[in-house]
Amino acid sequence: MPDGWPLIGFVATDSVINSHGADHRRLRGLVDQALTPARVEAMRPGVEHLVDGLLDQLATRPEDRPVDFRKAFAYPIPTTVISDLLGVPRRKRRLLHVLTGMQTRTNNTPEQVLEIDGRIEALLREIVAERRDAPRDDLISALLTARQDGDDRLTDSELHGMILLMFFAGHQSVINVLVNACHALLTHPEQLASARAGEVPWSAVVEETMRWNGAVNQFPMRYPTEDVVIGGETIHRGEAILASFGSAGRDPEHHGPDAELFDVRRRQAGHLGFGHGPHFCIGFHLARLQLETALAGFFTRFPDVRPAPSDTWTVRPVPSFVSNSIEALPILLGPAAGPRPR
Repeated sequence: MPDGWPLIGFVATDSVINSHGADHRRLRGLVDQALTPARVEAMRPGVEHLVDGLLDQLATRPEDRPVDFRKAFAYPIPTTVISDLLGVPRRKRRLLHVLTGMQTRTNNTPEQVLEIDGRIEALLREIVAERRDAPRDDLISALLTARQDGDDRLTDSELHGMILLMFFAGHQSVINVLVNACHALLTHPEQLASARAGEVPWSAVVEETMRWNGAVNQFPMRYPTEDVVIGGETIHRGEAILASFGSAGRDPEHHGPDAELFDVRRRQAGHLGFGHGPHFCIGFHLARLQLETALAGFFTRFPDVRPAPSDTWTVRPVPSFVSNSIEALPILLGPAAGPRPR
């Protein structure tokens, strides 16, 4: 693949997502030790405090003036959480978010791809150098320490690849699911009412959103390590595969004849929103914590929230067949309820 190919970042990054076997186990093991369920649970008060603070800010907005749910609420939650966890300096977070978002766009020219990738690599070098000079209790500092111990040390390329993957997956995916869940609930008010009434848990809303309209549509590219036969067709070792998560989520043979419908009461048969097998998402505990806390808090605080009038905005998908969401979700908040006890 040429360096300027728009999807080169998805297939050429040195990280757990593009590794296999012993290499994958080595890279994943370094991160698994830091993202234990106990550590994630210890982050709950911080996530709740962050969500409550954003809700307080939203409560000061005019009730009848549209607010972009994506920009005002969905974006700052996971961006702050993953940046704090990794140890990304505050003054570099916005730029890293913008660049990684640009990197997922599949309409970039080869010249734009090279420029974006070069700027990301330079920014990662600056971040790593800062954490090396002033280590803290964060994931980048831990990975830098691990690089110095025995045979498990990371190369610079692996370190940069892991930081990039965790930052991107740790915030873009959560943003997408929050926006997609909010849009689904606002367009299915009877199901929103069930969630508000406690008839279904917010965890069910998260799981159904990830099945029905998850964070990722397709993921390029996977390569078989041996010949495999699927549906009577042979896929040969080394051939490129485009995995369609969106299609799998609506497969009627797996999810039933109404698989195309959003239904928070559905008995889940499993989905690929967090991956599968050895590549199951490292941060799924943290993602679920943020998603459930944010959705429960938002729809409790704003009981009359509704979409902004359709004649004032247009649903525009993110220009990527990888990242799956819409670029903006204007809403009218309505009167705010009181904050939950803290």
